[in-house]
Amino acid sequence: MLAFADSADAGEKNHGQTSRELQNTANWPALRFDFVLKRSSMNIFGHSDFSMFAHPVVSNDGLSVIYDTFASITKDKTRYNYTFVDDVAFISRMAGDNKTDAPVITCLGSESGNLPPVNSIVAAINKAAAVSGSGCSTRSQYRIAVNGIDFTLCAASSGLVMYGSDMDIVVEYLDYQVDILKPTVSSSTIRDCKASVPSSAVTATGKVLLTGDFFLSDERNLKAEFDFAFWSDDSDFCSCKSTKRACIFIHGMGIDKEELTNVDSFDYYWGNLTDHAPCCSSIKFAVLDTVNNSWISDTQQYKVCDRALAVSDTSAGTVIKDTIIVTHSMGNLMLAGAIALGKCSLDSSTSWVGLAGPMKGSMGSDFVQASCAGETNDLLEKVANVTGKCPPTTALVSLAYQGERFSSVELNAAYTAAQEAYTTNVTALMCSEGYSGLVSEYQAQFWILGAIVPHKSADNDGMVEFESCAAGIPASQFGDTWRSKFYRTKLNHYDSEFLYGDGLFSEAKMPVKWFECLL
Repeated sequence: MLAFADSADAGEKNHGQTSRELQNTANWPALRFDFVLKRSSMNIFGHSDFSMFAHPVVSNDGLSVIYDTFASITKDKTRYNYTFVDDVAFISRMAGDNKTDAPVITCLGSESGNLPPVNSIVAAINKAAAVSGSGCSTRSQYRIAVNGIDFTLCAASSGLVMYGSDMDIVVEYLDYQVDILKPTVSSSTIRDCKASVPSSAVTATGKVLLTGDFFLSDERNLKAEFDFAFWSDDSDFCSCKSTKRACIFIHGMGIDKEELTNVDSFDYYWGNLTDHAPCCSSIKFAVLDTVNNSWISDTQQYKVCDRALAVSDTSAGTVIKDTIIVTHSMGNLMLAGAIALGKCSLDSSTSWVGLAGPMKGSMGSDFVQASCAGETNDLLEKVANVTGKCPPTTALVSLAYQGERFSSVELNAAYTAAQEAYTTNVTALMCSEGYSGLVSEYQAQFWILGAIVPHKSADNDGMVEFESCAAGIPASQFGDTWRSKFYRTKLNHYDSEFLYGDGLFSEAKMPVKWFECLL
């Protein structure tokens, strides 16, 4: 038996002692999932390949199954252990040079996205449909969909192989059990943890695929049974469908140092988009002071126009031509405000891609202003890394929600004008209806923001509501996959900067892939 336990010294002892015990053929085998990711934007803690172990927990009547799971991944000398046991998911973190302190352990929500959802894969396998085809040398070929993402599944004596456009997954039947233990955490942490994953109904096909019962007499090696090159569907890897043009990225609030001209990289805010921008003949980044300036500042709006006009040789006067403009957060308002006041305009050869724009303002601004007035100051401390501390910045004050008490007649009118310019000129939008988000150091803070900020709707990214971002564009025009020009996501506000890549099994969390395939 292989045991996995999350404790201060577990990593040093290879997570327990190992012994191999052949299982009774009537039992369900433990499984090992080996993931190979094909897109760098999907890497987990910097890794494109990793493994997860899964132990089946079958109901007494045999009609349902749920798997306890464990994975351990190291990044920059820090070890991350993921454990799902007794219906609750945990993640622990321990620095490599820490030999004495216990790991930091927290529980995770059902949509945390930290690692692939093994039980969602199991649920999909239980719904597998047999198909004809020559791809599987074993002649046992199926189609499955995991959270709407399609895979071809090949079955054989040693396990399964799932071929997808973004990843391949090898599932190996183990001839020994794995014992996955709940991490040692405080009772208060346990109280805060919630069951997050339902068990899967067992089907006849699912049981065969998950146990390998009908292959028991076949002893061929797993890797020899499959042609790993047969799945070569590149339909989800995108090239530019339009004309390549100069690209300019305009950031949102939170940058306090201005660069006098556009820069060639701004990884701190946008990450590295070099391999994910096929329509960009060149890439430039505007860097403006978006802490001490409001979006309605004339000077700031002129600077936005100047930065956008500078990247294309064909732009003339105040008309921006042959350019792809990407704006995030307050950057949308700065450009829209400039267009509304005639400071610059977009030629039909220019595309505008808007991300997470607070086009009606943000209740996050109202929350901070109220907190700094002494109404809810204790809550502000929990999210100050995102919102900033008191006093609220000039930029944040200018994002007061339209029509609410911290706005003004002048600001309300500026919003209305900006919304008209935005909806008339924007080519594509990314707006979020949920803040579960991608794995990052800020993920948990956006969970708090989404819960404590008095948003007008639960459909928000922690800072900006879907309705504010859509700014009057009908919700019916949005789709919840990366294939949609108007993309309704479940990203938090920072995820829309492309900085944290793509999720694995949620098409509502693939911002980089969306941008790569958009134009």
